[in-house]
Amino acid sequence: MKTAALTAAWIVLAGLVPAAHAVELDEAARNRSVDSLGRINGQALACGYLRLSHRVRTIVIARLPKTREIGERFERATGAAFLAQGAAGASCPQEVALTIEADSVARPLGTPPTHSLANVIEPPAPDLNPRYLLQATHGRAISDGDFPRHFQLIAFGYTFCPDICPTTLLEMAEVMKLLDANALHLQPIFISVDPERDSLPQLRDYLKFFDSRIVGATGSPELVRRAAENFKVRYERVAAPGAGPLNYAVDHSAGMYLLAPGGRFVAKFPYGMAAAEIAARVGEAVENHFPKQSRQPNR
Repeated sequence: MKTAALTAAWIVLAGLVPAAHAVELDEAARNRSVDSLGRINGQALACGYLRLSHRVRTIVIARLPKTREIGERFERATGAAFLAQGAAGASCPQEVALTIEADSVARPLGTPPTHSLANVIEPPAPDLNPRYLLQATHGRAISDGDFPRHFQLIAFGYTFCPDICPTTLLEMAEVMKLLDANALHLQPIFISVDPERDSLPQLRDYLKFFDSRIVGATGSPELVRRAAENFKVRYERVAAPGAGPLNYAVDHSAGMYLLAPGGRFVAKFPYGMAAAEIAARVGEAVENHFPKQSRQPNR
């Protein structure tokens, strides 16, 4: 996938994440660093090392120029390494070894920022209208009002996405794990913005790799477009000249949206926020909303 979404996230975060005291590198050295970090990120994603992937992306966002060229180079290296790790069938390298390598690559890029992306949360959009009506992977219609006793954690993406969507879904699965008993009050939902290729069976099989509790949803192009517009999610097809009709990527906004029971918008968690921070915020919302004695929702 091209990196308009990731590049846009970097531009937004440029004013939120303190700049690193970077050492000036020539272009060749910088490109080698980007390629190495992308390779490590791809291996981390293929091996399920979610914390390492977050660490690498934090390094890239905080310590490298926030340009489309760097974003695209990082994404290409990530995708190639992700595919290579899976195709080789080899055992995963040790997470600690990859972490040491990532820190070694990062060292010439400057000193760490004073705080991490875990402290960044986008303010609620006053005109966001969190309404949707789609078809879910369980075979029934689904809407924002179908969960009177559950919070909803919603992400938009598509199953052919090579990096941003798998990362988001791994984080969503990790949030569910960290919430423990409070996860009973949270319904995670993945909305596909690629209804032409993402059939309900395709979505269902894809989401099995992350967490069986994540419900997939899509619908007609018109219904998907309406849901995306309501959430202020931008997406568009990107195809190379001469590519076949189904050979395209989809640039899209990234992040996760939290809705309260009944469908009221609570917060948007930006792409790159640590799963532990998201889980802490969701857990706090659950505990504030539900008295302890009433925490027995019907699934």
